[in-house]
Amino acid sequence: MEIRKVQITGGSSMMITLPKEWAETVGLKKNDPVSLDVQNDGPLIIFPNGMEERNLSSTKCIDVNDISDNDFLYRQLVGAYIAGHNMIELRSNDKLASEHIDVVSSFVQTSIGLEIIEENDNSIIIQDLMNQSQIRPLKSLERMEVLVRNMLNDVIDSIEKKDVTLFESMVERDKEVDRIHWLILRQVSINQRDPTVARKQGMSIASVTRCSSISRIIERIGDHAVLMSKNMRYLLGECPPNMMESSMVAAGRDAIKLFSDSIKTWKTKDMVSANACIERGKILANKVFENSNRVNEFTGKAAISTGLIIESVKRIIEYSMDISEIAINATME
Repeated sequence: MEIRKVQITGGSSMMITLPKEWAETVGLKKNDPVSLDVQNDGPLIIFPNGMEERNLSSTKCIDVNDISDNDFLYRQLVGAYIAGHNMIELRSNDKLASEHIDVVSSFVQTSIGLEIIEENDNSIIIQDLMNQSQIRPLKSLERMEVLVRNMLNDVIDSIEKKDVTLFESMVERDKEVDRIHWLILRQVSINQRDPTVARKQGMSIASVTRCSSISRIIERIGDHAVLMSKNMRYLLGECPPNMMESSMVAAGRDAIKLFSDSIKTWKTKDMVSANACIERGKILANKVFENSNRVNEFTGKAAISTGLIIESVKRIIEYSMDISEIAINATME
């Protein structure tokens, strides 16, 4: 870090000189305007004219000539999206392979805000048409929480109603959770690149970054909802009602309530409630562990499916406790 002394000019004004090397790097010349952005916690950020717009606009080029693995190409597209690039361009020396085009089409349909704006034999240009600076990570997280909570409720409802039709859209809803998770990771990257975006949203960089941690946890809980639905479908379709159903329902309802309450403690930065959620989680985890000892009452796939459901409930409880721990950390800012 370079230290410069503040000078007094004109009796009431204060000034510092800017490093010449930095000014030349960003193309700053005499009489050029600069923008000054005061952060909530005190620092002052200096932007050369137009730098804020440039921070939110960048292009990532992907050369597909040597890419034969479609999954690898898809992962690169996801990575470019999450990194916050405004435009993604695929290039090929020869005509783009049909499988590459299919990968791009699938990616655009899955991602939020992207559209193909230009396409020819050798290249495809994808652009983000959303104003990402106006997308609030907190709102995206709230939507994720609602989606996953409803997925979990459907799993528990299926036990009580003996209704496997509740699982029909489970995979599609999980894909929607994944889409929002990518969007939040993208928002975090954009905010880290330009700290003024977080300030305009009334958030600190630390709060925005924590959103990615919460998002990852919710995304994993959604995965467990899908896993539970798959195993529950087998139990409802192949096995008669058993004595563990009531305990499964009770533990499941308690886990969902803990998940929802943990999210609330994070949003409100309620340290006392967050700590209470952690203590509740410990007690609930012990009850679930006691139920897991009863898996031996079953045989074959029924035992495996029941064990996996119990393990998923346990993981949801542990993930919810992790959210509460993050909530406590957030109150220490």
